[in-house]
Amino acid sequence: MLKAINTFIFVCSLYSVTGQHDGVALWTFTDNLEPDPYQVCGLSNPNGLKGNLKVPESLSAPGQYPWVVAIFSQKKLLGGGSLIAPGVVLTAASIVVNKAAPEMVVRAGEWNMASRSQKLPSEDRQVSRVVPHREFMYRSGENNIALLFLVSPFELKPHIQTICLPSQGASFDQKRCLVAGWGIVALNDKNYSNIQKKIDLPMIDKAECQEQLRKTRLGAAFELPASVICAGGEKDKGECIGDGGSPLFCPMEEDPTRYEQAGIVNWGIGCQQETVPAVFTSVRMFRDWIFEHLANNSNSVPFAA
Repeated sequence: MLKAINTFIFVCSLYSVTGQHDGVALWTFTDNLEPDPYQVCGLSNPNGLKGNLKVPESLSAPGQYPWVVAIFSQKKLLGGGSLIAPGVVLTAASIVVNKAAPEMVVRAGEWNMASRSQKLPSEDRQVSRVVPHREFMYRSGENNIALLFLVSPFELKPHIQTICLPSQGASFDQKRCLVAGWGIVALNDKNYSNIQKKIDLPMIDKAECQEQLRKTRLGAAFELPASVICAGGEKDKGECIGDGGSPLFCPMEEDPTRYEQAGIVNWGIGCQQETVPAVFTSVRMFRDWIFEHLANNSNSVPFAA
């Protein structure tokens, strides 16, 4: 009986973490209850949570993308990630492999790292377990994905929320999507950005991406791994050092204020170069891998649809 209940709860959780039902009608015992807005994935705050604050177009507003987290080891920024459940972070294996879980901290609700007196205070959680993909290849960026399980989950609130995972058949062709993180702004910068950056990027067809990357130092024989997608290639726009692991997220067709995660910042050639797209891990391709690990840690999965 207990096993059946756990299975039922997990199936309902898959609905909530994807934000979609993939054509399967799912009933939950909460259908007749008032929904909790903080338990719906992918909800942005389009104007931020400080409506009177003016910020440059290249920066996020406070609380605008509440699923974006910063990952630290021994107080040093490793990169970014996304909250996919209150107690689980999705990131790149490249920034956490060989790092000890007890030394790692995830910070959610952050906006300006130079200020510790924000009206929307950030919160830190210790990492209890790091799960990188077993077939991660550092040199090619293949299977560059990892999950961080936290010692205790975050309490969801307006500036700390989860992002939806994409449906199995999700397509991001010809869309413009976003990356948010605290990496350096330009390649010659010495310091990371204090305030969370917001980078608007066009999705690039994989064949076109490979052709453009073959014109770089990678050479004419270069082949993109099967597990990646591409975005960017516009002058003075793009992620950079310190943005590794940060989410690439796209607006949903039915509600542009809600987002689903298309990719994870993987690698690139330089920063912000025209006709040189960046490479991202395809989250859609790893849905089964993610759900397999969430199923083994059901306490870390969001329950409400």
